[in-house]
Order: sequence, then C-alpha cells, then structure tokens
Amino acid sequence: MSPKTEGWKLLSSKGPYLYRILLVGCLLLTFFLSGIYLFQPRFIENINLKVTDLILTSARAPESQHEIVTVAIDETSVEKYGQWPWPRYRLGQLLEKIAHGRAKAIGIDIIFAERDRTSPVLQRENLTDDIGSRTDTSDFPSEIFDHDTYLAKILSKGPYVLGYTFLFNNSASTPQNCSLHPIPLTRRGNNDSVASAVYFHRADGVICNYDVLAKAAPASGFLNGTPDPDGILRRLPLLIEYQDSFYPSFALAVLLQLQPLNTQSVLSRKYLVPVYSAGDYHIPVDEQGNFLLGPARHAQSPQYSATKILSGKIDPNLFKDKIVLVGLTAAGLSQEYPTPIGTARSSLDIHRYSLESLISGLHTIRTNLFPVCEIFFSLLLCLLLTACIAHFTTGWALICCLLGGGFGWFVTIITYQISGYLFSPLLPTISVILSSCLLFTLKFYYFQQQAKAETGDTALLLRSSETSLQSILKTIPDIVFRLDADGNITFISPAITKYSRSPESLVGRPIFELVTPEDLDKVQYRLNERRTGDRATTDMEICLLLTKEKNEVRPAKRYFSLSAEGIYESRENGPSRFLGTQGIVKDINDRKRLEQQLIQAQKMEVIGKLAAGIAHDLNNILSGIVSYPDLLLLEIAEEDPLHKKIQIIQKSGKKAAIIVQDLLSLARRSITISETCNLNNIISEYLHSAEFELVQERHHDTVIETDLEDNLLNVQGSAAHLSKAIMNILHNGLEAMPAGGKIVISTANVCIDTMLTGYENIPPGDYVCTSISDSGVGISQEDLARIFEPFYTKKSMHYSGTGLGMTVIWATVKDHHGYIDIQSEEGQGSTFRFYLPITRQSLTSQQDRIVLDDYLGRETILVVDDIQEQLDIAKNMLTRLGYTVHTATSGQEALAIIKQQPVDLVILDMIMPGGLDGLETYQKIIQLYPQQKALITSGFSESIRVKKLLQLGAGDYVQKPYTMEKLGVAVRSELDKK
Repeated sequence: MSPKTEGWKLLSSKGPYLYRILLVGCLLLTFFLSGIYLFQPRFIENINLKVTDLILTSARAPESQHEIVTVAIDETSVEKYGQWPWPRYRLGQLLEKIAHGRAKAIGIDIIFAERDRTSPVLQRENLTDDIGSRTDTSDFPSEIFDHDTYLAKILSKGPYVLGYTFLFNNSASTPQNCSLHPIPLTRRGNNDSVASAVYFHRADGVICNYDVLAKAAPASGFLNGTPDPDGILRRLPLLIEYQDSFYPSFALAVLLQLQPLNTQSVLSRKYLVPVYSAGDYHIPVDEQGNFLLGPARHAQSPQYSATKILSGKIDPNLFKDKIVLVGLTAAGLSQEYPTPIGTARSSLDIHRYSLESLISGLHTIRTNLFPVCEIFFSLLLCLLLTACIAHFTTGWALICCLLGGGFGWFVTIITYQISGYLFSPLLPTISVILSSCLLFTLKFYYFQQQAKAETGDTALLLRSSETSLQSILKTIPDIVFRLDADGNITFISPAITKYSRSPESLVGRPIFELVTPEDLDKVQYRLNERRTGDRATTDMEICLLLTKEKNEVRPAKRYFSLSAEGIYESRENGPSRFLGTQGIVKDINDRKRLEQQLIQAQKMEVIGKLAAGIAHDLNNILSGIVSYPDLLLLEIAEEDPLHKKIQIIQKSGKKAAIIVQDLLSLARRSITISETCNLNNIISEYLHSAEFELVQERHHDTVIETDLEDNLLNVQGSAAHLSKAIMNILHNGLEAMPAGGKIVISTANVCIDTMLTGYENIPPGDYVCTSISDSGVGISQEDLARIFEPFYTKKSMHYSGTGLGMTVIWATVKDHHGYIDIQSEEGQGSTFRFYLPITRQSLTSQQDRIVLDDYLGRETILVVDDIQEQLDIAKNMLTRLGYTVHTATSGQEALAIIKQQPVDLVILDMIMPGGLDGLETYQKIIQLYPQQKALITSGFSESIRVKKLLQLGAGDYVQKPYTMEKLGVAVRSELDKK
C-alpha cells in the first residue's frame, strides 16, 4: 500500500471523524501544556533557560571592529610582586605602560574604596622614627611619596574607566565624598510607550572609589550583576537609577569612551522592545533595564599577564586602538560566575563578555511576548502533526513527527542567528513528542473500535439503516408512499400527519380513497398502467381529500403533484414480476392559488385595457354633454324654462362621467390625487350626505352603528375614491340584508408585527384598519374567489348592479398601497376590512370656493387636440373667460403655430393617434422655448407618460370631461406661477 492509500481511504469514509478525534486530543494536550508553560514553574523555567543556552551557544557573534584585550593580575603577578593589594604606584606604572600604547579605552575592574595604606605619606611618622636624623623624607621621589596622587595623575591623562558597586536594601549611609559619573538619559515616546515602561533598578547606596581617584578618572561604571535562579549569569543591568540620576554599567561606560563627548543617550523602542542608543550603538533591554549576554565570538580575545607588561616583555603598541580591561584573576581575589557559553569565569572575563555583547551586531532579545509566540507555534505544529498522522501511514507519520521536532530547533536557531530573537523550542518539542504518543494511541484505538463495529451483528446495521431512513423521511415535507400490486398502501411517510391523517390509519387501504371523484379515473389509469422508466408518471396534477389541521376554511381537498413509477422484481428466466408502485406527492395548493391569482391579474389587465379605451372615447363624447351646458347656462337666465332642462342634461352627463371614472379605476391608470385624508371624516361625511339618506330610505329596517377610534391616524390618497369604496361596501351590505339587520362600521390604528394571513397576506407595518360588518346572507366560497372580477354580480336587475362596485373597491385599495381581508360564511354575514398605510402628515386644508372673476384673463393660449369638438369646447370656454385662443389638431400643426407666434400657455391632449402625442409635442416645444408653460388634458392616459411630462415642466393634469370652472382654475393657476 502506498503511503497515501490509507489517508485517502480515511478521507473517503471515516477520515473526517478520525481527524476530529485526533485534532481535539492534540489541541487539548497542547492547551494543557501551554497553560503550564505560561505559569512557568521553577523546574520549567530552569529547563527553558538551559534550552535557550543551547540556542545561544549554537550561534556565533559577528566579528567587531573593536578588539578587546584583557590584562590580568594573575597568580604569576601576585607571586612576583607580592600579595594584593599592591602599592598603587605599581598599579599606576602598569596603567601608564598600557596608556603609552594609545589604547582607545582602559577599564579598571578594581574598586579603590580607601587610601593606599602603603603610601609613604601615611607612614611619615614611622619613617621619621626609623630614618630620623639619618634621612630626610624630602629626598623621596614625589611620584611615590603619595601613591594615590600618583595614580590620580595617571588616571586624569588617559581614557580610564573606574568601577564601583551599588548597594540595594542597605541601611548604611552613602559616603558624602563619592564622585560618580551619571549620564543624561532621554526617553522618547508617550507615556504608554515601551520606552516609558522601563523601570530601572533603584540603588540605595554605593561602594565607590577614593574621592581623589574618582574625581581624576574621566568615567566610571558600576560592576553589579546577579545570576539567574539556577546560578548562571545571563543578564546584566545596563543602567541603574540612583538619587534621581542614571548611571552606566562598567561595560557601557567603557563603550561610551569610544563615542564623541556630546553623544546623546536615548531610550526609545523598536518593534515593542526598549532600545538604548548611544551614537552608533543600539542595545535592546528588558523592562528592568537589563541586557542579555550574547553569543561568543569565533576568536578568543587575547589576555596578557601584568607581570609581562611591568617587566617590559610586551610591546605597548599591542594595545593601540584597542579596548583594554584590567582586573584580578588570581585565585581568591576574584569572584567567579558560570555563563551560558562556558564554565565559571572571573569578574574580568564577565565584563569582557558583556562588552563583547554590547559591541556585537547580534543582540539577544527575549521579551514576555515570546512564550505566547511559542504557544502559537506549538499549536501550528499540532495541526500539521494531526493532519500527517490522520492522512499517512504509521511509518510516514513517524517521520513527520521527527521532522516536526527538528523543525522547531532549526527555526529557533536560524531566527536567533539572523535577528537575535531568542525563542525557546522547549514547548514545541515537548508538544510534538507527547502529541505524537497521544495521537498514535488514539489512532490505534479508533481503528480497533472500527474493526469491532464492522464485525458486529448485521441485524444491528439493518436496524440502524432503517432508523436513518425514517429520520430522513421525517425531514422530507412531501409525502412518500409505496403501493402493492393492487394499489393498497404498504408505506406512507410521516408527512401525511400534516393533513390530519396518521400513517397507521392509511396502511392497507387503497390510495384511491384519498382521490377526489373528478380525478379518480385519471389516477386509476396512470397508476394501474404500471408505468416505469421514461413512461413513468411525472408531475401529474391531482386533487386529494386532505385537509390541514390548522383552521382550514377551504373545502376538504387540496391540489398535489404526483410522481410515481412501477417496482419490478428481476428474474433470470422469464419477464420481471410487478411488485407495486412507489412515488412522491408534493403539495402545490399554494402554487395553484398563486397561479389562479396570476390568471385573475392577467384577466383584470385585459379587461382594464378594454375599459380604459372605452373610457377614453366616452370622455371625449361626454365633453359636449358636460362642458357645453356651462356655456349655455351663462347665456340663459335662471327663470328661463330651458335653464333647468340644461342643468338636467349636465347632471346626467356628470353621472355618466362618474361611471367612466369607475372604468378608469378598473384600469388603474387614472391619476390619483395625493392628499392627506382621515377615514373618520370620510365616513362621517358620507353618512350625513343627502345621497346616503336616499339609500337609507330604501333600507329603513337596517341599523347602522359606528365605532370610530378617537385618535385615528391619517392616510395619503384620494378622499373621493376612498369615499366611493366605502359607499360600495355599504351598498353591498345593505343589499345583502333584504329583511333588515345591522351594519357596524369601525376604524382603528393597527400595528402588525408578523405576516397576517387572510384573504391576502398582509405584511408587517402600521395601518389604519376600516372594518364594515353586516348580518346579511353571506358569501359562498365559490363567489368569494370571484368577488372582485369585473362585471361579476348576483344583484337583481332592479338594483342596477353593474358588477364594477367590488372591482372599484379592489382597485382603490391597491392604488392606495393597501390590503383587503374578507371573512364571510353563508347565512352568517360578512366582514370587509381594508388596511391602508398611515402617514404622519396633517390634514390637507380645503380651499375656498372660487368665483368666475378669479380665473378671467387676457393671455394667449394654444389648445392642441385631435378631436374638433374638443377644440371647439375649449376655445369657447377660454374665449368666454377673456383669453385669446388658437387651436391645432395635431402636434405638428401646434409646432408650426408656436414657431410663428409664441403663446403664454399650451393646453395639450395626451393621446393624438397618427402623429405626435402630447409628450412628444411638449418635448419639441421646450427645445424652442425651455420655459413654455403647459397643461395636460385627456379622457384617459398612461400614468407613466403623464408623470414624465410633468417632470419636464408641464403644469396640472385636467381630466376630461371638464367644466368651465375646472378648466379656468387650472389655466389661471398655471399662468400665475412665477
């Protein structure tokens, strides 16, 4: 088997589950180890320090341009020149010989806390007693008479750096004559920066040099250093705060001797790490101001014995341009510390090592964020290890584990050698080792359990499969069934329970008992024919006697889509045996209802177009009946017998115009006047109108009650259309109660939070609900489905039913973006509710009655209409009002007239067949006169074209047939616009 065969097999069957088990186990183990690692117990901390020491020793620091030389007062020097302390004139001679070699900096790792007790000036009395009159002390050489003065002169002439030691938690008072060399430190960054977050060690006291020597030396630095808890010295303080000043370490003080005098010391940050900068040197430190010791150099720094220098065996030119460190290495004179790169070392070696770390280009950096990064790296290795063990065989997975462990060490070593970031591979290594053991154990256990499961009882597997199949069938919303050869139900899915039937009650019964009589023959033929393959029954529409449990108001039948095919038993010899039929039944009742609504909408659209065309022609015809009487009445006195007859003609024409308006409402293309209305006011005005009084006289046995909400909100729309819709509903209610009864009219503010299902679905929102309930004969379910069809009516002829009343109600509610709900049962009355969206605007104020003098004028008007009778009507009306009127029978003729003689106003008919219509004519007019004023007139027009014409700058829209007052007010209003 190839290495990946097992892995691909797992992925195709049980791999994802195994992967999850391994992943969870590996993550839990890694999180557990990470938690322990973050708390850093003492033993973990010690192990981690040893591991980072290995990384440190594996790297080599780059060679520096500054060479360091050490001069040791070793056992040979002590043996030749006597025990320490030496007379300071001898130490001065040693330093003077080194200085003659022109070293760049000379660091003295020795503290001269007291005066030299071997100096002759302190032994004057003894010298006088011993030499007395025999010897005059003035003959002693001045340079050795006072050893401290001699050494001070030497220190003042060279680049020397003295050492001293700070004291911590010490109650002893600091000497008053202690002269130290602080450095001015500048912190860059705001208060939240890493540089400002460094808190240096604060000293309580100091052991310093004898004041004469301290003042003579040009620089000094502290010698303090403390090993880690395991006794190894890995870090040294770079700066220590003492009496509100900052003092450099011995190594830093030596390094500063190499910089110009005006070099500034700055503490800033880089990549969230505090960095101390002085000239060309940038040294990262931790939060206490410590710097970590770096890797060792490739070449060991030379070291010379003080004996050879004093005896002249070493050429002082060897020290030229070098850094020289002078200190004690003799046994018993210097304290030794182990370091990460070697065994115990003397104090002189420690300071040489620290100075090499400072001037090295590779600085060791390890902050508190590094353990977090090591945890993330361990998690990444955990994920890769899990994938390898899950996908590969054991041998290849073991190789991946070994590579993962070695990869952690390789990455940390390379990272440190390149950047100085000292990451520890401890946690990744332990995680890889323990995770490998855990994952291999889990994988072995998993396959062992799988083997047991696969060799289990076959019956258990069959029962499990049956349970799974039942679970799947429960989730399928469609009805799955199976029949025997005689058409009896042998299985039916639990989806049947939605239709108040249980599977147990149907098993064994013929499926044809559920089919409605009108579809029974079709179903028996299609199922008994034993169709299969390409001839199988697919998406056959049938009606079943099934009713849903929740509030089913429809008849006990629903529309379904049936798909089925035959089941056959294959035989080697002979034809296949028919066993039965299996199939699926899908509920399409809602889809069927939507299809019927679509057909109804298409029917309404066709009838609406027909009605709109008829309305257009009727409006043009009615113009003469409605408009001419206005002119005739102006010429006939009121006492003339013809005056009243002409008024009757005009009134009849207006009634006919109202019927035409119903046709336009049916077409839903009339221009709706948008105003703020209150349904309480509309209902009250109609109930107190003379028209309603006549209606109520015919139905004197009917009681009408109102329950109107006091603070009813307003709606946006047309008060006239809404009033007519309410009138039609009331009339229908009155006629539904021939023996009398009661009608209740109510209004309410309604807030719908969720979809309301009724005659139609009403979405959530804020509405004004108007409800009209009667106790009449009710509406059958068949009539309820067709109630809003045009010209569908069951009224008696003596009631003059046209069949448009309910259609106008539907069109009006839809024009107002509302919804209708109907509740009705035969013999129990009906309730009509319509929901209209509310508006927060206040009611529209009504204008005062306009008199004839208010719309007289003398301007020039061009009337454009393709019907001569309409031109004559408009011309006569406008001439009577004082205007100069020109007429045109087409858009082309209107353009010719207006080019020769500009006019103040153009009155355009929207529909003019055979040429330019109103919109096209106006578009060409405004190209000649962009500010041309215009009015629109039409018996019927598409709202889209009217709106587009209004957007181009036309004024009001005047519906035909119009009266003189209506036309005159519109003309005067448009002419008076600025």
